[in-house]
Amino acid sequence: VHDTAPFAVQAEVTLKTNFFGTRNVCTELLPLMKPYGRVVNVSSMVSSSALRGCSQELQQKFRSDTITEEELVQLMTKFVEDTKKSIHEKEGWPNTAYGVSKIGVTVLSRIQARLLNEQRKGDHILLNACCPGWVRTDMAGPKATKSPEEGAETPVYLALLPSSADAPHGQFVSDKTVRAW
Repeated sequence: VHDTAPFAVQAEVTLKTNFFGTRNVCTELLPLMKPYGRVVNVSSMVSSSALRGCSQELQQKFRSDTITEEELVQLMTKFVEDTKKSIHEKEGWPNTAYGVSKIGVTVLSRIQARLLNEQRKGDHILLNACCPGWVRTDMAGPKATKSPEEGAETPVYLALLPSSADAPHGQFVSDKTVRAW
């Protein structure tokens, strides 16, 4: 189903749900996470293609190992504001609200993993982002290549990493494989 809402409206709703929703849940739950906990944020391979569609300057920011959560929030907010002014493409953004929202989830996961390393190293908490794949859901439709069970494989694999595991952590994982970001 093609969304007929104006792109700026799509951008605001999509970012609010996928990025800010994920961030809000993590903000509340990460402090409560017990040692050896596992956090799996659901992103998408679309985050990688959307990243390649960004300007070099934005790509550099999103790939940075030192970007802060505040800087990421400012960038995600700027995308929404830029769509409202119809200048997002001129400002170096790709033309996909979903893709930008999932860039946000992937980068947020990298930031959160880094903070866990700095603040709770001894707790052995592993936090990753993953892509379940193209799954037959209401959103993806009947032509998608994976069943819901197949789509669950990578998130479940990450959620059930053994307590002896120290990786993956802060990675983007698809088909149980760490992908370059």
